[in-house]
Amino acid sequence: MNTIIKKKKIILISAAILVIAPLFLSSLSPEWTIRRHILASLQPINSLQAAITPMGVVDAEYGHLYNVSGYMSKATGDELGVVYLKELGPFWYVAGVGTGP
Repeated sequence: MNTIIKKKKIILISAAILVIAPLFLSSLSPEWTIRRHILASLQPINSLQAAITPMGVVDAEYGHLYNVSGYMSKATGDELGVVYLKELGPFWYVAGVGTGP
């Protein structure tokens, strides 16, 4: 009985690692952070097909500017072509999304 509990515990921990690890790893790259954000907005195909281009602009308030082609607003149907990312140590996060700078 005790070995069954240990096996279940190992399986649960392994499943948790498989779910949580990609979230952390995708935060290490600006491109993958944007793709994860698009995926979180329930656009899985767009998250794979979006063209992401760094614009070379760093705003003091919003962060690094990226041009994204293929990310659509579900509410309006317009393309959300601008994403601002900020760095927190080795991790990146989306600070803002919109249609223009």
